[in-house]
Amino acid sequence: MKVIFLDIDGVLNCRKTPNPRNFPYIIDNELLARFRQLLEQTGASVVLSSTWRYDPAGIFSAKHYGLPFIDITPDMPSEPRCKEILEWLRNKPEVTRYVVIDDEDDELDELPLFQPSSRTGLTEKIVAGVADYLNGKTDKDMRRNRLIRALQNLHSVFTGHRG
Repeated sequence: MKVIFLDIDGVLNCRKTPNPRNFPYIIDNELLARFRQLLEQTGASVVLSSTWRYDPAGIFSAKHYGLPFIDITPDMPSEPRCKEILEWLRNKPEVTRYVVIDDEDDELDELPLFQPSSRTGLTEKIVAGVADYLNGKTDKDMRRNRLIRALQNLHSVFTGHRG
């Protein structure tokens, strides 16, 4: 079983996403279509690691937009997203390959991270990289440079990983 641990904000929406009513939970249709192509190419299942999973309105919105997720990662307050993902994986021997798609680096250094910019969201280049990874064509992930990730981790220390 292949799994994508999915963050939504900064991945399936971005700074350019139209949001005239300023709703808190919105998905960009173009980015969602791109993500669905990825699912078709890989046959992967989706597990929400997004902060949307903490709020019933977030879960409702994800379902409303047709985001096909099978589960959510556990809520582990004061722990980085990495630990929540590893906890979810702990009793899932059927998972043969997985990736994390997240615009931030919440101590995800040890995991296969594909990290779009929150300015653009999910790009074709990242979709191709994730597809190659999940389909076993490469073991290379696509994370931002070390300085950006270090600043993101520092930011997480001061604001918590839910920000």
